[in-house]
Amino acid sequence: MTAIQVRKVVILGSGTSTGVPVVGCSCEVCRSEDPYDKRTRCSILLELTNDKRIVVDTSPEFRLQLLANKIDRIDAVLYTHTHADHCHGFDDLRVFSFFRKDPLPVFLAPDHATEIRERFHYAFENTGYEGATPQLQLHEIGKDTFDVLGLPVEPVYLPHGGVTTTAYRFGDFAYATDFKGFPPEVLAKWQGRVPTMVASAIRYRPHSTHSNIPETLDLFAKLGVKQGFLTHLSHDVGYGRDSGKLPPGAALAYDGMVIDLLP
Repeated sequence: MTAIQVRKVVILGSGTSTGVPVVGCSCEVCRSEDPYDKRTRCSILLELTNDKRIVVDTSPEFRLQLLANKIDRIDAVLYTHTHADHCHGFDDLRVFSFFRKDPLPVFLAPDHATEIRERFHYAFENTGYEGATPQLQLHEIGKDTFDVLGLPVEPVYLPHGGVTTTAYRFGDFAYATDFKGFPPEVLAKWQGRVPTMVASAIRYRPHSTHSNIPETLDLFAKLGVKQGFLTHLSHDVGYGRDSGKLPPGAALAYDGMVIDLLP
């Protein structure tokens, strides 16, 4: 039997926590008419060779992202962490309960699972409310590779200010957002194993808790990434203005981008 792989990746959202344009800002990028400069908050979708679909993070615009990309079914959810820009589309998962006989599986680190249970407590208790609530089954992950819908998923944990985020490797593809550097043991673990990667790079200037564009490009070089896509972009980055500054093999992600991993 052929091993399950990721067929394609859809960038549902490519923006940082404010989105782009930023409310009240009149900078060049926020005024841009280029659709590639219109960025919702970060989420991605993976389409597998068994026709299953995995979402990583549910941004505040999750419903709009699903509609824009004509997505009417997902089969599992992974979370990188529980900052608002990555999980506050959580309630939009409830529509998928209408089409399933069993709860939607959700995978995340134990500390993030605790936060989800507290923040969205109504989904995990009998409130007596007659309306639909998300029907979910939380699966707490550790450091070992785990299975999602037949796909092996390898988690690693990265520093992000006062919290830890989870990055994921799905065979030849990896996704990492909201981090400040890769610990040496993670670099060694993934070196030469992720030919395609989507990783956050908030802007060119340094940032205290986020990797910037030079740092993420350096990460791609150290890991041996052949196709690297920069996401979680702020309004300091203009698609048309800054795309040409990137080295071969690197590109700015944009909302709706499709990355084909298999012929």
